[in-house]
Amino acid sequence: VQGRPFSTETAFPIWLQIRLRAAFPNTDFEVVNVGGISYASYRVSKLVTEVLQHEPDAIVLYTGHNEFLEDREYGALLEAGPFRTWLSSMSGNIRTVSWLQERFKPDTKPASQMPTEVDARLDHVGGLEKYHRDPAWRNGVEQHFDSVFLTMVKQIKKAETPLWICMPTCDLVNTPPFKVELASELSEKQHAEWQQNWTKAKDDQAPPSQRLFACQQCLSIDPLDAGAHYLIGRLFYERGDTHMSKEHLTLARDLDVCPLRATTKIEQSVVNISTQENIPIILTSTLFDERDANGNRLPDGIADPQLFVDHLHPSIKGHQILGTAVADSMIQNDLFTELPIPHDKPLLEQRYQALSKQHLSGLGEAYYARGKQRLEGLRRWATGRAGQTPELKRD
Repeated sequence: VQGRPFSTETAFPIWLQIRLRAAFPNTDFEVVNVGGISYASYRVSKLVTEVLQHEPDAIVLYTGHNEFLEDREYGALLEAGPFRTWLSSMSGNIRTVSWLQERFKPDTKPASQMPTEVDARLDHVGGLEKYHRDPAWRNGVEQHFDSVFLTMVKQIKKAETPLWICMPTCDLVNTPPFKVELASELSEKQHAEWQQNWTKAKDDQAPPSQRLFACQQCLSIDPLDAGAHYLIGRLFYERGDTHMSKEHLTLARDLDVCPLRATTKIEQSVVNISTQENIPIILTSTLFDERDANGNRLPDGIADPQLFVDHLHPSIKGHQILGTAVADSMIQNDLFTELPIPHDKPLLEQRYQALSKQHLSGLGEAYYARGKQRLEGLRRWATGRAGQTPELKRD
């Protein structure tokens, strides 16, 4: 939301504002970007409460990627039925939740208190080592997101504030899993067989069919091997089999031991709650679907990797596409009933392109240089952690 590795000046809220000004040139619009770096939904919920106090004309909500960054403990509370739902509704008060966890947790281990600022695991030396295959923890995080997201939506609806939701999207094609672990119950023989097949699968000099078969053998040993799913997905992608490619690349993301991207369950929560509550939703992954030279969408169902600068941050062009889509949806859904609806589409596009060009030219070279420096930092950050799983080092 903040537009990293650049900043708010090229994030999608600014393009939303520019698009609205192009559509309604006699009206002054102010779009305020209150995105927080690495903010998970339980932190976004606190922002929603604050924002509603200012009585905005509309809210745009884009969240779901940062759910697995911080340590969280759930204990038996996840099985506590209605109490779990109520606890999630209290997530805006992190200290209260921590106290409740400590007070009612059945074991004697004190629950860690959530810090005021984001304390991501990966910000610490050896942070990647904290991530392991832990289905119960992952399921708890996903359930927590579902409850918190629904609470935010209902809170905004209760305030009678128009809401637009953006489904979180990410790069599947160029981003391998950040961490891979094999199943702990594999025997030495199975480990040896897996390693033998994985060596063949990584051999980019071997025929793709042989590499594909070797990957399939790896998955026959460990069906939850995120690395093998990613490599199969890439092999299918390169041969043009987009259906199989999407299936395996999605599994590679969902099975990533260090999940830095919204999982399928989180995406489904966003779509289901938007549908259930009748909230307009921008299907960002569809919006970012690759297009041909004529601008026609290619039916591969995979977000264009060229619209991301890394695993999930959109490029400036990606932000422009998203901001424009939100603005157009607001117009189509009659948010501005008191304003004359723009029917001259070519004139709207002409105004938008002129305002966009003017905005970009005013940023200066230093802005882009700082963004490139931050991007290199992000890449070094990711490489340093991916380097701890050498079997996933790829081009």
